[in-house]
Amino acid sequence: MEYVDSIVMIPGTMAHCYDVNHAGMHILIDAGTKGSGKKIVSYYEKLHSKPDILLITHYHPDHIGGIPAIRDAFHPKIYVPEGEKDVISGKRKMIPANSLISKIISRTAKMNKNEGLIPMSEFSMEGVKVISTAGHTPDSRSFVFENMKSIFVGDAAIKKKDKIIYNRSFTLFPDKAEKAIKTLKSYEGYTIYPGHGSVFKI
Repeated sequence: MEYVDSIVMIPGTMAHCYDVNHAGMHILIDAGTKGSGKKIVSYYEKLHSKPDILLITHYHPDHIGGIPAIRDAFHPKIYVPEGEKDVISGKRKMIPANSLISKIISRTAKMNKNEGLIPMSEFSMEGVKVISTAGHTPDSRSFVFENMKSIFVGDAAIKKKDKIIYNRSFTLFPDKAEKAIKTLKSYEGYTIYPGHGSVFKI
């Protein structure tokens, strides 16, 4: 589904993954599950293109599982939040939220051993700003594309009816998550592209 000329939600992924055409490059936001990775590879192959950069919002398995397939097929630069790099690289287990389902997923999820990950502090691109939206996970990030007035937030926010909220079942630090939503609300007129649910405007 294409939202504007430069943004496409890649079809068939469990958590939403977006292909953003910016500065003459394809930037992929999040990598989906392991199965989603194959769908993302197929999407780019049909375009006869590839992602130049992969930006990861946070460490949950439905956002990083496709990294190996994408890396092996296209070798993009992969940027991840510094505070979650050890989890995404498979060196450490993720911290579960208080809900039973989060604890079960944390215990049973098999994290890939991802190498070559670049800390987000080394990412720099004109027109793109990385902001902290920690709370859902310890170091969750969102990506502001200023010329498109668009923000890719992972799971930092969703819209339910008329309210912008966060998913309590999987959120580690509720107080920080509330602050993250306040930060996002300050971008009046921007469109929010979440990891789950519908696209919405601030």
